Amino acid sequence: MELNYSKNQIILYGKVCKLDTLINKLSSLSGEQVYHFLIDRTTQLPRRINCMAMISVLNNRIKFLHSNSMPKDAFVKLQYYASYSEQQLFMLFNKICDETDFQTYRKNLFSLIIDNYQELNLNDGELMYLKNLNKQSIGSFPDYFNYITGASLEQDNTFDGQDVTVLKNNLQYSASNQDIFDLAGKYGVPLPQRLKREEYLEFIFDYLKRKGTYSESVQNELNEMNITQISTYARRTGIPMQPNMSKTELITYFFYFLDQCEIPTTSMSEIKSSPKYEPLEFRVDLQAIDSFGTSEPKRVIYYAGDHEDSSEMAEVIKEALKAEEEVQEEIIEETKPVVEEEVETKVVEETPIQPVIEEPKEEEKEENLEEIAPWKFIVKSQEQAKAEEEAILAAKKEEELLAEDIINETLAQIKTKEVQEEVEPTIAIDTNKVEQNPEFGSGKIESLANSKSRLVLLSVSLGVAAAVMIFIVVAMLVL
Repeated sequence: MELNYSKNQIILYGKVCKLDTLINKLSSLSGEQVYHFLIDRTTQLPRRINCMAMISVLNNRIKFLHSNSMPKDAFVKLQYYASYSEQQLFMLFNKICDETDFQTYRKNLFSLIIDNYQELNLNDGELMYLKNLNKQSIGSFPDYFNYITGASLEQDNTFDGQDVTVLKNNLQYSASNQDIFDLAGKYGVPLPQRLKREEYLEFIFDYLKRKGTYSESVQNELNEMNITQISTYARRTGIPMQPNMSKTELITYFFYFLDQCEIPTTSMSEIKSSPKYEPLEFRVDLQAIDSFGTSEPKRVIYYAGDHEDSSEMAEVIKEALKAEEEVQEEIIEETKPVVEEEVETKVVEETPIQPVIEEPKEEEKEENLEEIAPWKFIVKSQEQAKAEEEAILAAKKEEELLAEDIINETLAQIKTKEVQEEVEPTIAIDTNKVEQNPEFGSGKIESLANSKSRLVLLSVSLGVAAAVMIFIVVAMLVL
């Protein structure tokens, strides 16, 4: 294999090929195809190469970020861009890059692989194999990234594609607690939210051994303590760990755990690079950023040679302003009240339809009366209704006269009885004798004492009976 960059050539098996054509072909392969190729190689891809491929695209994107491109806290973290690890680069790429950037990233990744073909022990046959693969769906950037990072390994003294010492400081200033948990989750590190007693003691014993102050008596003393007492001991002796870990303690515990793990590394120690793969050096003007993102977009990124891109930057800001105005117009349109047209409606008055009642023929009336059920209403002629009404009135009058005669007769009987009682002498009744005489019982006394009441009750009963008879007669006439 031979490379000639000036002529844009690569020689495979003695055959000259266009270098950019080969790179375009390799960049069109899916992440799964690339993964299966890289994972089976003796010399595996360093994770740092994947970082460099993303950096080469991010550099150009960062140059043209304006004050409304990201929240202010993201710009604060961006100041530590030069020490970003693979996970941080991925998150930034996924936030600010587009499909064209994704394509450029894939091309730059294979450019780096071919540039380092000797260090990777890459031969002509492997490149020809990749060149002859059929195309498959590439998918999204996150999917492709997961395949590449899954086939990559660390170099000595690196983690997540960054020097361990640099990464510790970087996480302290440019990562949130959640970012640290996400990084741990990426590599399957069981980083707890809060340390259990056993985990806490294990860390303290390891820390004391490294400091040379560990002893069995201290171990026995700590084993007798509860977690609150252990925490107090740690603060008193300067052990940098508490059960409810702060961000600094979280980073400390994370790397303490990594020190106990055997992290696989690649045999490739050095990587050939060029300036475009190194992180851009720039300054962020945090004063120009509105925390609420409501002001007009302003330039915030300044770097060496930025005057050469000033016209392009002005165009970017102009487009951002235009896009913001369009968004505002859409919001205004959406918030406008909807005016509904009034439709004049005429009320059409309909003439009610009168029901038609057909009277049965004279010949059918008697037959119909037998057929109709007693609960149905019968329409009668006016003459028949008048005759029935007169009959009812005559019956009522007759009943009233009969009732009056009964009442007069009853009153006459009562008056005659009262006269007789006044003429008859009053008989004194000896109650003691009554009790001894069997002819005088309680019923006899009641009949003698209540003779007037009996007459009154009799008259009332006759009145009620007369009323019932009147009601029955009237009902029969109606039916």
